[in-house]
Amino acid sequence: MADDARDRKFASTMEAFEHACAEHDTLIVPEQPLLAMVLESVADAGGEEDGCAQLTLKVASEDGGYIVISRTTFAPKQPLHPGDLVCWVPLQHDAELAARAPDERFGWVGLVFASFEPEWDEDEWVVREFFE
Repeated sequence: MADDARDRKFASTMEAFEHACAEHDTLIVPEQPLLAMVLESVADAGGEEDGCAQLTLKVASEDGGYIVISRTTFAPKQPLHPGDLVCWVPLQHDAELAARAPDERFGWVGLVFASFEPEWDEDEWVVREFFE
C-alpha cells in the first residue's frame, strides 16, 4: 500500500486517514487495496439478509479523499461505525455511476474486505477484522 518504513500508532482514525492521504500511494488501480474511512454504515436492506454492510466511504487520496458507495464481502463480526478505517478494493469503473456525481471517481465499484486499526506496522495497516 505504501512505501513508509516508519511503524506508527496514530492517535485517531482521522490522523491515520490524513497520513494515508499525504504519505501513501493512492493511485486507483483495479484490485489494489486502498485505505478508506467509513462515513455511513447500514445493514444490508437488499432482502438477502446476508449481514453484509452497505457503506458510504471516503477513500484516501492526495486531494483529501473521494466518496464511493460499497459493501463488505461478508458480514462483519464487529459493527462498522463512521470513522472506522477499512480496506477498500476497487474492481471496475462504471461510467454511468460516475456521471451521477461531480467527481468521476464516484464511479469506482469495489468491495470492503477488512477493517483496520489506526496503526501502520511493518509496511501495512494492522487488521482489526478480515471479513470471511
